Amino acid sequence: MTKKLRIGVVPYMNAKPLIYTLTQQSDSVELLFEVPSLLPEMLNNDHIDVAIIPSIEYFRNGNYAIVPNISLSSLGTVESVKIFSKVPIQNIRTAALDKSSLTSCTLTKILFKEYYHLSPQYTSWNNQYDISRIDTDAVLIIGDNAMRASDNGYFTLDLGQAWFEYTGLPFVYAVWAVKKTHRMPDINILLQNAKECGMKLVKTIAADESQRLRFPYEKCLNYLTNSMKYNLGKNEIKGLQTFYHYAVSLGLAPQGVKIVFNET
Repeated sequence: MTKKLRIGVVPYMNAKPLIYTLTQQSDSVELLFEVPSLLPEMLNNDHIDVAIIPSIEYFRNGNYAIVPNISLSSLGTVESVKIFSKVPIQNIRTAALDKSSLTSCTLTKILFKEYYHLSPQYTSWNNQYDISRIDTDAVLIIGDNAMRASDNGYFTLDLGQAWFEYTGLPFVYAVWAVKKTHRMPDINILLQNAKECGMKLVKTIAADESQRLRFPYEKCLNYLTNSMKYNLGKNEIKGLQTFYHYAVSLGLAPQGVKIVFNET
């Protein structure tokens, strides 16, 4: 009996085009769904073979290799990584960060410090999308919950758009990665083919997600085709390196980590 390939995946709509056809390969593939912050530990402990990991965790760990040409990224508005604030953004003094996304937490700290010249007091927050109960000025929410939360009465900041305004570059939220000691080049082809097939079926995926999340179909389709980007080309890599530079400068990542790909 052939051992199944164990793939760690985030449970959000944004990843569905990358894995849609993999769900039909249950004889050879096992998908394990978890929030972004927990997938790196599962990969480190060999509970999975490959995972979509937060980009900041790639740099913090230093023991991963990236699957080429694929990412979860944005070029401008992303919709699913947002700050909701009771006060104008420039007046934020306290902020609660959704601890399920380490990259988005780091991005928040970089943009607040470098772009808005803010140094708020940070706390963790994990109350899903009920933002009416927060006792801080602002809260970071990610994923489907960010798209579900109502803007009514809040000042909002789309972090994908803010990053683009500040740097002019794409922002890479997550990448496929394997451990450097367990490189598997065949995975590159499998995941690239899955991405390409998923993009061709994006209307079907949007319809499924619309039903699952009870979002309008047009909202899901726009998100999957315009807000989210799935390539990892030269500009995305430059955005990833710029993010790393700022993370290092703020003491949020160690120095000297290079971008290494899962290749022979």
